[in-house]
Amino acid sequence: MNPKNSISQIKRLLGRKFSDHELQSDLASFPFRVTEGPDGFPLVHVRFLGEERTFTPTQLLAMVLSNLKGIAEGNLKAAVVDCCIGIPVYFSDLQRRAVLDAATIAGLRPLRLFHETTATALAYGIYKTDLPEHDQLNVAFVDVGHGSMQVSIVGYRKGQLKMLSHAYDRSLGGRDFDEALFKHFAAKFKEEYKIDVYQNARACLRLRVACEKLKKVLSANPEAPLNIECLMDEKDVRGFIKREESEQISAPVLERVKGPLEKALAEAGLTTESVHFVEVVGSGSRVPAIIKIITEFFGKEPRRTMNASECVARGCALQCAILSPTFKVREFQVNDGFPFSIALSWKSDSQNSAPQHTVVFPKGNAIPSVKALTFYRSSTFEVDVLYIDTGDSQIPQKISTYTIGPFQPSKGEKAKLKVKVRLNIHGIVTIDSAMMLEEDVEVLVSSVNEALKDATKMDTDDAPSDPSSGTDVNMLEPKSADTTKGATTAENGAQDLEEKSVPMETDAKVEPSKKKVKKTDVPVHELVYGALPAAELEKAVEKEYEMALQDRVMEETKEKKNAVEAYVYDMRNKLYDKYNDFVTPEEKEGLIARLQEVEDWLYEDGEDETKGVYIAKLEELKKIGDPIEARYKEWTERGSAVDQLVYCINSFREKATAGCSAKVR
Repeated sequence: MNPKNSISQIKRLLGRKFSDHELQSDLASFPFRVTEGPDGFPLVHVRFLGEERTFTPTQLLAMVLSNLKGIAEGNLKAAVVDCCIGIPVYFSDLQRRAVLDAATIAGLRPLRLFHETTATALAYGIYKTDLPEHDQLNVAFVDVGHGSMQVSIVGYRKGQLKMLSHAYDRSLGGRDFDEALFKHFAAKFKEEYKIDVYQNARACLRLRVACEKLKKVLSANPEAPLNIECLMDEKDVRGFIKREESEQISAPVLERVKGPLEKALAEAGLTTESVHFVEVVGSGSRVPAIIKIITEFFGKEPRRTMNASECVARGCALQCAILSPTFKVREFQVNDGFPFSIALSWKSDSQNSAPQHTVVFPKGNAIPSVKALTFYRSSTFEVDVLYIDTGDSQIPQKISTYTIGPFQPSKGEKAKLKVKVRLNIHGIVTIDSAMMLEEDVEVLVSSVNEALKDATKMDTDDAPSDPSSGTDVNMLEPKSADTTKGATTAENGAQDLEEKSVPMETDAKVEPSKKKVKKTDVPVHELVYGALPAAELEKAVEKEYEMALQDRVMEETKEKKNAVEAYVYDMRNKLYDKYNDFVTPEEKEGLIARLQEVEDWLYEDGEDETKGVYIAKLEELKKIGDPIEARYKEWTERGSAVDQLVYCINSFREKATAGCSAKVR
């Protein structure tokens, strides 16, 4: 009824530049208005409280989450703060940060941003009691949703799952089949009925809705009709299509289904024979042509063990329960992998040298994870965090830049800095800290020959691996993390790997040297490209709170207005019915006239009044109507009260009569 003010598909707008060609393609089918903001990101235009306002996609997502929070609190009768939010596996660092910002604005605290593919895998595996203890059960999950397709292959063992591969197509979903039907019928109606639905936003929306219903009918039937009354220019339209024709129209979309399947299988290093089961989920997976392609690819019939539309929500709920100390959940370890490769890039001290980089978190790296790098620098320097080899032009390469410093080495030489890099449980990469290490060495006893001295000059952090760069890129591998309880990787991983030993063939007795290591924290300043500044986030939180208050006042005002309207209709009917004998003709005529006045006022001057005005109107009517209701209530209750009084009198009379008879005897 109000297409230009009804916002949908917010995930498609989140964390994307307005100039993104994929976003521009999406905007062509949106009935609401979207423009480019001063920061290059989209702004959505809506009418709010009678005036045009603009909101960012993050603010809109916060409104959705706030509404869901209200629904949950209403059902649980308790405050809801902690949550687990499902996100597509292809979400970039910026999109993940935007979801966290939206949750903060909505007053939620996400325990984890959970990949939808992993949530589906958890919902499937946690209830299976027949998982093998030693062998691995491989299951492929194909999720075809409204706007995207995600494929994952998961290895199961008893009490655990491991994500073997991820693959996706961000723009392949059920809406693409709707769009193909929409274009077909839009062209057909233009030819047959001489109407162009593209010129009317409401006609476009109605035709899209009808095409979506038609797609669902065709999924279960070989043919289906399409009828819409008064689509445009007061013309009724009719259409008819067979499933075969629909599949021909959607052929370009269906050709893309096989791509993610092949990529997921290749990255997992498996063959179709080693995939034991194929599970399909998502509303778009109900299209028979998609099932046919999946069946032909894997050589086995896909199964529908889970609820196709609720599996992600169920998986998120289970993960939230696992992470929460409040619930006791059966032990089930989730080993998730990061879908992209993350590298750090920096420039060496020499001015003309090319930037260097090293992959810190390769594709498939465990989530969460902590690693460290050692740098040898004499002054403040910058480190860039970036994606590499994504094969996806829609993901921006550079994520953030960290400025490390200032610092001052005490000996005037290059300082040794240990930089800690974290891939957190949400899949967001940050440089957590930097520390300057300075060593003072005291040798207590030294009876070592020159050869032994040379041997002890082992390849450690005491000397940079590349003198020109001043950087030791030996990274610290994380210890195994129990992601079931959201445990982070071992913080002392650096200490474990710094202790190296060299075999020495000598009879000389060497006393160990004592090393005093001075550790100094070095400032780290973060710049995330496109992220919402802290001050803007605070403003968004305040704005959401103000709008929530306005919503509450509007809801209460609506309730009071409805109460006045309901009283008018209810009292008028009762005056002609059960209240007829309890009101004088003059009083009845006066009240009916007054009720008619209030009804007319409601639909004219009283259409947009304040809550207080509606309360006053209702009280004014009740001053006249309440005495009539009281007389009716008194009359209806009088009979039972009289009967009770008569019963009491008779009871006392019987007792008194019985007492007198006893005295006479």
